[in-house]
Amino acid sequence: AGIRYRFVIVGDGPERARLEAAMPHALFEGHQTGEVLAAAYASSDVFLFPSDTETFGNVTLEALSSGLPAVVADATGSNALVSEGVNGFLARPRDSQDFLEKTRQLVVDSDLRRRMSAAARASAEPYEWSQVLGRIVSYYSELT
Repeated sequence: AGIRYRFVIVGDGPERARLEAAMPHALFEGHQTGEVLAAAYASSDVFLFPSDTETFGNVTLEALSSGLPAVVADATGSNALVSEGVNGFLARPRDSQDFLEKTRQLVVDSDLRRRMSAAARASAEPYEWSQVLGRIVSYYSELT
C-alpha cells in the first residue's frame, strides 16, 4: 500500500537466473565478502532468509550482528538464532504468504523494527569470538 522498497539479493545459487527474471527491479549483487558484505548488511532494514537447509545459520548471525531484524524459515540453523517476536520472526518454511506478512509487519512498523534491531544486535553478542573463545578456555580450565 504505497510502501517504497528495494530488494537487494546478496548471494548466489542455482535459482539466481529464475529469480532475476521474476524480479527485474531487484538488485542482484552475487556472492559478497568483507567490507562489501558488511556494507550490504549496514544498508538494509530487514533481513529475509527463506532457506530451510542451513546447518548453523551463519548469514543469519551476521545479519543479527548487524542489527537487522530477521524473517527466517522456522528450520534448523536460523530458528536457533531468531526468537519469535523478539529479534525477528520465524516463518513457516516454503510459505511465501507467511514470509510476506511477517516482512510487511517489520516494513510498516518502524517502532517494532527498531526494537527488534536492538534485540538482534544483543542476541548476536554471545557469538562474538571473544565470548566464544572465553567459553572454550573456561571449559579447558575446568578439566585441569
